[in-house]
Amino acid sequence: MSPARPFTNGVYCPLITPFKADDESVDFDALTAQVVRLAAARMGIVLLGTNGEASHLSDKERAAVIRASRDALDSKGFTHVPILAGTGTGSAKETVRLCHEARDAGADYVIVIPPGYFSFAIGRDLPSLKKFFLQVLDGSPLPVMIYNFPGAASGIDFNSDFLIELSEHQNCFGAKLTCASIGKTHRLCSHTQSEAYKSRHPLQYFVMPGYSDILLPALVSRASGCITGTGNVLPKTIVKLYDVATAALTAGASLEEARELQDIVAESDWAIVKAGIGGTKYAMDKYVQPGLGGVTRVPLPYADAGIESMLETGLQRGLAYENSL
Repeated sequence: MSPARPFTNGVYCPLITPFKADDESVDFDALTAQVVRLAAARMGIVLLGTNGEASHLSDKERAAVIRASRDALDSKGFTHVPILAGTGTGSAKETVRLCHEARDAGADYVIVIPPGYFSFAIGRDLPSLKKFFLQVLDGSPLPVMIYNFPGAASGIDFNSDFLIELSEHQNCFGAKLTCASIGKTHRLCSHTQSEAYKSRHPLQYFVMPGYSDILLPALVSRASGCITGTGNVLPKTIVKLYDVATAALTAGASLEEARELQDIVAESDWAIVKAGIGGTKYAMDKYVQPGLGGVTRVPLPYADAGIESMLETGLQRGLAYENSL
């Protein structure tokens, strides 16, 4: 059975989780303000991912973040907006438990990263990793997106063959590729966007690059959009890039505007990637709204003077465009 809130093509943001400076507790006022702000900009909502510092949260806090976000969306008229929540952890058993808790808290879909802690033992052991994901796919009450991010999984990096194999599971509805591989994106799209695949799967499969600096070329390869941390700072700009690019690729509009927007987004996205989570929070507080980003939890560093200076330069064009919309 398909979820009540359909997941759709487009651009999604893995939200930061704002923490208060005095005790590092979750700042739910800042969180819900950000959720509503992004939904109003037509940016999809992803909670408890890498940017959300999910590994720094207790299970109780994870559920509270989902519940508060769902309540905020519903209260502001965004009842149709789905929530994709991160539930990956060290074992398949605990990941399945977190999938159930995410559903109970109000999530519609889950995204699962491979267990990186034991990468020294299983990083090249594809049968063990396949067993992990099949157990999660079988046990999750919500559709599962595979999260391929070598940098956050101790170097575990799935190739297109592995992802294509998992895509055949009826509870697997997509993959987030934070590996920046357009070739892998294209091969996975070629398989999952084919009419033969669609005839076997009632759920649409979504291929989502993890960076907005490759959104245009990924869309050319039939990707479904992207999931980008830069959306925390420049949501309207990235939504505009998606709109212009899809119009150029499907309705015969000019591709030049999409290229020009991609230039701006690629420059901004690289600045945010280099700044990291602490730098993203700093940028939100300085350029979007004071207090919206909050602090990081120790030991994750906040922005230093070098990061602040780099963002001042790297986000200049992006912020000017964002503020013009």
